[in-house]
Amino acid sequence: MRVSDNPPLRKALSLPTMYRFIDTLMKKSRIALFTLLAVTVGLIVCAVLRPATSNDKRRVALQLMMTGLQAEHFKPLALDDTLSKRVYTLYLKRLDYYKQYFTQEDIAKLKPYEFKIASEIQAGTFEFYDLINSIVDKRIAQDSIDTKQILSTPFDYTKKEEFETDPNKLTYAKDDKALHELRVKELKYSALVRVADMLTAQEKAQETKDTTVKIKSFEDIEKDARKKVLKTYENLFHGFAETTDVEKVAEYLNTIANVFDPHTEYFAPEERKDFDIRMSGQLEGIGAQLADKNDNITVTKVIPGSPAWKNGELKEGDIILKVAQDTGEAVDIQGMRLDKAVELIRGKKGTKVKLTLKKINNTVKTITLVRDVIQIAETYAHDGIIDQGEKIGYIHLPEFYTNFDESGSRTCWNDVKQELIELKHEGVKGIVMDLRENGGGSLQDVVKMAGLFISSGPIVQIKNHNQQAQTLDDKDTNVVYSGPFVVLVNGYSASASEIFAAAIQDYKRGVIMGSTTYGKGTVQQIFNLDDYVSASFKDLKPLGSVKITISKFYRINGGSTQLDGVTPDIAVPDRDEYLYEKEKQSEYPINWDKIAPANYQTWKNAPDIDKLRADADKNMATDTAIQLISQQALQYKKQKENTVYPLNLQEYRAQRKAETEENKKFEAISRVIPEMNVHAVEAETVKMNADSNEAKTEKVWLKQLTKDPELYEATRVLDNMK
Repeated sequence: MRVSDNPPLRKALSLPTMYRFIDTLMKKSRIALFTLLAVTVGLIVCAVLRPATSNDKRRVALQLMMTGLQAEHFKPLALDDTLSKRVYTLYLKRLDYYKQYFTQEDIAKLKPYEFKIASEIQAGTFEFYDLINSIVDKRIAQDSIDTKQILSTPFDYTKKEEFETDPNKLTYAKDDKALHELRVKELKYSALVRVADMLTAQEKAQETKDTTVKIKSFEDIEKDARKKVLKTYENLFHGFAETTDVEKVAEYLNTIANVFDPHTEYFAPEERKDFDIRMSGQLEGIGAQLADKNDNITVTKVIPGSPAWKNGELKEGDIILKVAQDTGEAVDIQGMRLDKAVELIRGKKGTKVKLTLKKINNTVKTITLVRDVIQIAETYAHDGIIDQGEKIGYIHLPEFYTNFDESGSRTCWNDVKQELIELKHEGVKGIVMDLRENGGGSLQDVVKMAGLFISSGPIVQIKNHNQQAQTLDDKDTNVVYSGPFVVLVNGYSASASEIFAAAIQDYKRGVIMGSTTYGKGTVQQIFNLDDYVSASFKDLKPLGSVKITISKFYRINGGSTQLDGVTPDIAVPDRDEYLYEKEKQSEYPINWDKIAPANYQTWKNAPDIDKLRADADKNMATDTAIQLISQQALQYKKQKENTVYPLNLQEYRAQRKAETEENKKFEAISRVIPEMNVHAVEAETVKMNADSNEAKTEKVWLKQLTKDPELYEATRVLDNMK
């Protein structure tokens, strides 16, 4: 179950997009921007007649970012009271989402800055930032002491009291005393959840006579629960303590960028690296996935074909104790924050890194690995065959990946092209393209990919901040696949996914199935702030990057996907339907509008959408699994809206028991979904035969597809399209 005791269930997606084609469109404006930024930084830094400090750096980064936003944003904001209030409100929310740190007295101190932040930005000053962070630092320090004290004694679970988990329904505590009372409730709730879980597990063990579970007294269970909560919070406070000033400033700058729209962002230098990795699906490193387990940097997976895999010494479960760069001194990473440890382990292709490992058998060993380019397989397109008498091809595309910096690197459109050729070779009678959870990516690739399914024509329309609209066309008349086609989408299919689905829908080239998409209809471009700082001020680098929303895209029918998303031709119940946090729910989204349609001709063999929808609706009305999923979605909605929990153990367990009983009927879903026969394509089978790790991964992936209700419905629609 995805319902969380602590909303929000999932933060609105950060949907990365970066588009090379805009380089030509933006050439003149970028020259103007470069000149403007150069003048700006010159005015700022010329006043600095001493070695650059961290204050100078944050001031320059802020004013360079703001100059770029004013010059290039699709809908720039004036430096006025509206911007001030937005920054004030959003930063307060981000620093104290659950209203655990600020009191009404603190808010009274901060209130005078509500309409002063724009003036601070103009002056390059940080009074509001410095004040609010000094309060937070003080509160966290006190919280660390209070948490240990509160958790040192047992809670009284017989009292009749409640805990509200929805921050939107909370108000700031009146004073320190009220804040302390709130903290007691918060910690009590965290312990209560663990106590209830342990009691339930113990009772089940007694019923089933499971002697492997040690039976404990209530006092011991309650004590263990408090210990676990304390450990969780100690890790949290440790993370706070390791947060650097650079990271705090980056979050503030990002907040300022976000008030222009949710997808305009500031990236600190390290964050930009992570962004590029997500876009390209590759990185330079050793090929091991890591996790922080009890303050130990632990190997959770070794990627097949990587340096770590070829070396053979690094295994799942190994703990990395120290990291050294080739002949350099080893750095102890025990207790280090995961992202900092990863930064030490990653590095340029061809460089060496030494890892001191604690093996599963408790022996200690040092190994040397030569870093290389690592392909992140989970990022890339993947195909399979659904064999239900007649073969149906399946392509899963997690994101629209590309690599703008390296010619010859993998791109999603070319990978999908090759998979279409493979599936045609296998003799499939139809194809399902799965874009569920696909958050977007490269616009140039989605235009080329849509072109694989149509002869030629417009794919998407773009309008920049100067209100100039242009159409991006598929100019290749070659159609790689012309057969029956279904595209699966859901509430987290966004941006480039929506462009693709909208184009297929407008051309009537195939059938869109699933639930309404995310609703992101904007285009971003990244500007590296270091590019606008002269060599004489190189000490200020690196300053980071800013991703700016410079355009909106529109369907070829003239409508925008912004906010509204793409409505599927055939709606399929989705258990998460009421849990998605879409563009509409994000802070300060750009509005919806429409423009004139492009000139295009629909597919000559267009499917009969109305008949297919009627047949699908009829099938789903009598499909037990689909009906249960529809009911489960409503159950999730009910549980999401229930944000008040009793802190009385008896009442809490009764509430949980009632929810468990309600949810029991949904356990039948997996049993009643018809199991499909899914197998690998010929090319993948060859890889599986050559590599046991590849075979293991592939079999797990194929197994997941055999009982996918939405995919099953898609195959039924394809059957009716033949």
